[in-house]
Amino acid sequence: MILRGKCVSAGIAEGRIHVVDVGSWLAHALAHESITKPDAEIARFEAARSRAARELSRVRALVAQRGRAHDADIFAAQATMLSDPKLIGRIEEEIRKNLQAAEAAVARAAIEFHNALKASEAPSVRDKAADVMDVGQRLVYCLDETAAAESPKADVIVATSIVPSQLVRYAHHGVVAIITETCGAKSHTAILARGLGIPMVTGIEGAAGRIRDGAPVVIDAGAGVVIVDPSQAEEDAVAAIRAARSAPPQTGLKPVPKATCDGVPVSILLNISDPIEAENAAAAGVGVGLFRTEFLYMDRTSWPSEDESFETYKRVADAVGDGELNIRLADFGAEKSPAYADIPVNRNPSLGVRGVRLLLSRPDILEPQVRALARLAHQRPVTVLLPMIDTVDTLLRIESELDRICGVTQGAARPFLLGTMIEVPSAALLIDEVIDRVDSVAVGLNDLTQYLLAADRDDEFVESYHDALQPVVLRLVRRLVETAVSRGKPVTMCGELAGDPLLTPLMLALGVRRISVSRSHVNRLASALCMLSMSEIVPLGAAVLACSTGREVRDVLKAYRMPVST
Repeated sequence: MILRGKCVSAGIAEGRIHVVDVGSWLAHALAHESITKPDAEIARFEAARSRAARELSRVRALVAQRGRAHDADIFAAQATMLSDPKLIGRIEEEIRKNLQAAEAAVARAAIEFHNALKASEAPSVRDKAADVMDVGQRLVYCLDETAAAESPKADVIVATSIVPSQLVRYAHHGVVAIITETCGAKSHTAILARGLGIPMVTGIEGAAGRIRDGAPVVIDAGAGVVIVDPSQAEEDAVAAIRAARSAPPQTGLKPVPKATCDGVPVSILLNISDPIEAENAAAAGVGVGLFRTEFLYMDRTSWPSEDESFETYKRVADAVGDGELNIRLADFGAEKSPAYADIPVNRNPSLGVRGVRLLLSRPDILEPQVRALARLAHQRPVTVLLPMIDTVDTLLRIESELDRICGVTQGAARPFLLGTMIEVPSAALLIDEVIDRVDSVAVGLNDLTQYLLAADRDDEFVESYHDALQPVVLRLVRRLVETAVSRGKPVTMCGELAGDPLLTPLMLALGVRRISVSRSHVNRLASALCMLSMSEIVPLGAAVLACSTGREVRDVLKAYRMPVST
C-alpha cells in the first residue's frame, strides 16, 4: 500500500510500524498511585480538559475543511462531553473523595459511563459509548503524555499527532521515522524532527486507523511517500527508495566557511534542542547560536537538578570546544511543557504565561537552571538568552532575578553574558531601549512572524498567512539589524527562513551576518555561502524593502534566480 503525505522532515527510513493510538491506556491510567493533594489534582485535570477541548476543536475544523461534515459532528459531540456535568462531576468525585490521581479518575469514570451507555436498548445511546472512551483516552494523554509515548515497540511511529515531548522521547529510544495525520511545518515538533534528523511525513488521513501495528514500511519523507506492507507490484518503488538512501543527517557536519566568496565575514551557528545535535561541532568550526533547553525536560519524569542540568550543558560545551555557546532559558508554554509539569494551560497558550513570564513566577524552575549556567560560565564563555521578552519592565524584572540567583551585587558583573530573544513585536519596536541592556540579540523569526501577522505557527489552517516574506516582517528584521550593528552588538537570525539556503542571499542583503540554523540545514547553508558574492546581492535588500506585498517580494527573489514557495 502506497500512501502519500507532506514532508515535514526529509530523509529515508525503513522499519516496522508502532501505532501509538493503540495500546493499554486504561491500564496505564489505572496504575497511577493515590494522591494526597486533591486540589492540585483537580487543577491538573482542568488544565488537561482545556487542552483536550482545543485539540478536539482543531480536529473538528480540519475534518470539516476536508468536506467530512458527519465526522466533524462526531468530534463536536466529543467536545460537548468535556463539559458534561455528570461526567466531570464523577471524575472530580473520584479525585476528591477517593483520592485518585486524575488519570485513574478519568479512566474509572470513562469505564463506568461506557458500560452504562453500552447497556442501553437505544442504538443511538449505545453508539456514544465509544465516544466516551475516546474522550477518556484524550484526557489521559493530555494529563500524562507518557501514556501515549511508552518505549516504542518498533522503528516507525504512526500517530494522529504528536507533541514535542513525545518526539524527544521517541528520538532517545532510537525511532527512525514518524508518520502523523496532522503536523504544522513550522511547529516545534517539525523543527525538532529536522534538527534530530528524523524523517517525518504528515497529512496522511486516517493513518492511525489505516496502518496496521507491526507492518513493515519504507519511507521517502522528502517525497512524502510511505509504502506499507510492500506488495510484489511495489517492489520497484521500494528498490528506488533504498537506492536513493544516503547517509543520515547526523553523521557529521562539514567545516563551515567564515565568509562569502568575496570575503565578507558571516557566521553559521547551530540551533539545537538536544546535546546529540552538537556532536562534532568543534571539528566543523561551528558554535551554538541557540540551545533550546526546554526540550531537555521532556524525556524525564521529574524536574532535573542543578547538577543534572550542569552536566548536560557541559556535554554541549565539550562538543562545541572553543566555539560560541548561546543557551536559552527554558521557554515553557504553548505545547512545550513536560508531562509531569504543573504548568497551567492557558486559553490561548501562545499569548499566555510562557517564557520569561512563567520563569518569573516559578523560581523553583528558574533557580536551578541559572545556577547551573553560572557554574558553566565560570569555566568558559556563555551567553544566556532570555525567551519571550515583551517589555523593558519584564527585562528589568528578569535581570533582577538573575542577579539575585547569581549573588551579583550592584556594579558587579554577572558570570555570563546576557542576550535576549526578539520574538514579540513589542520588544522589536523597543529595540533601541532593549539593546542597551543586553550583550546581544537573537531574532526568533518564526515566533516574531507569528505574533506580527497573528498567524499561529502550529496551525495548518493559517500556514499560508505565517509568511516571513511579508514586507512588514522583512522591514522589521532590517530595523533590528541596523540598530544592533549601530550599537556594536551581535544580532543572530534564527528560524526556518534563516535556514533556507535559497534565501540566504536575502538575509545577507538585509544586513544579517550571523545565522543560526538546525543541524540538517548547516551543510547546505555552508555550500550556498561559498558561492555567494556580497557585492552582487547588495541591491536585493533595497529591492525587497521597497515591496508592498509578499507576492512582490517573491517576484523580486525570482528575478534574482532564487525560487521560493508560492
